[in-house]
Amino acid sequence: MGALDEDDNQYLTAFYFTVTTITTVGYGDISGGTKTEKVFCIFIQVVGVIAFSIASGSLASIITSYDTKNAKLEHRL
Repeated sequence: MGALDEDDNQYLTAFYFTVTTITTVGYGDISGGTKTEKVFCIFIQVVGVIAFSIASGSLASIITSYDTKNAKLEHRL
């Protein structure tokens, strides 16, 4: 059981550092130490990336629609 548990911890740690690198959060001075902390950090980082992507996409959509409306108005004038 000990070897299997150690393998699981290595895979979780590798996945944790992969997600941390991909989300460009960085490693900082404090990082997850236990399995629970690593799983929590992975979840929070993924949720944060999704939320930021939705917010950025919504803002880009608003700006695009605003520019389109202004272009139509200027064309009429």
